[in-house]
Amino acid sequence: MPKDVKAIFSEFDAYCEPLNRNGCISYPIIITWTETGDHYGQPVVVILGETREAGNLPPGELQVPSEILHEVRQVGYGAQPLSAGEIKEYWREARLLSVKNHWHPEARLVQY
Repeated sequence: MPKDVKAIFSEFDAYCEPLNRNGCISYPIIITWTETGDHYGQPVVVILGETREAGNLPPGELQVPSEILHEVRQVGYGAQPLSAGEIKEYWREARLLSVKNHWHPEARLVQY
């Protein structure tokens, strides 16, 4: 099984609708591989230390390294490919607008 992988979850949100802009709320997540139970060896998302299966996430998509894209999609997560370098660059250079009172403390509004 692969080691833990850093990724991004982009949560679709209506935050920008009143401003007539498109956007989402994105934040860092970890993908790990289960070591016990019915889902042994399958990737699972961990957010703030809490495991989130595909049906237990807000509407949105993962941004994951290409190497694990198929595996992540196979267990039901919506996902798009993004290299590890792009993930780092994304957080360093993106216009990061803080999202107040969001459940995830590192949430940022991303406009596109």
